[in-house]
Amino acid sequence: MMNSYFPSQRAPTALAPWLLLAVLVLMMTGCGKDSGDGVVRNTVALPTDDTIPFNLYCVDIGLYLNQCILDDPDNPYAFTPISEESKFELDDDAPSATARFYLWGTALARGIGAPGENQFYVALNLHYMWGSSNSELTRLQALRAYQSYLDNYFDSVTYFEIPDDSDEFFPFSLNRFTGEMLFDPADPDNTYSGARLFSPGEDENKSIASQVVADWGYYYDQDLGIFTRIP
Repeated sequence: MMNSYFPSQRAPTALAPWLLLAVLVLMMTGCGKDSGDGVVRNTVALPTDDTIPFNLYCVDIGLYLNQCILDDPDNPYAFTPISEESKFELDDDAPSATARFYLWGTALARGIGAPGENQFYVALNLHYMWGSSNSELTRLQALRAYQSYLDNYFDSVTYFEIPDDSDEFFPFSLNRFTGEMLFDPADPDNTYSGARLFSPGEDENKSIASQVVADWGYYYDQDLGIFTRIP
């Protein structure tokens, strides 16, 4: 199971409107009628392998306003109840970045919780998937998802519990995390390869990233870790 790039994260009680529920998901609801809502569901196991190249169900899957992920037969969360309160527990229990991509993409498509947070984690997990599969299609979709975050949710934040189990939550800029992942991805815990989206070389990756984000309409100050929009 791939560990998260980021520190321990939980939804804050006072700082944000969502609360977490203890939800363990190993496999989605089986065939037949669900006793809760009467909807007939198909069994879709959570994907565990990130090395398989990702086949886009539609061109804009996982991006702002697109809902085709809800119709993707490979989406194990298509009929799963997801809420602001449960999505981080579901993330913790997901066995792969591929599963997490579907989780956050489903939350984004349904409008569950903070949309900027959802879009960023779609991009992050596509990035992880590309790092494992080396699939060019997945790499390009990760870039489109990062751009979608900047274009649509520029000032969004996420919250981390620091230290763990302290019930103290602090906001962190997803703008800054996006810059780190595009320019200089790293993993202090050695759980992630730090795969660069543009070039294996650190300096070349930063140079190409600067050109790409400029084409998107942004400038990233690598010293301050801040994006600004180009007038």
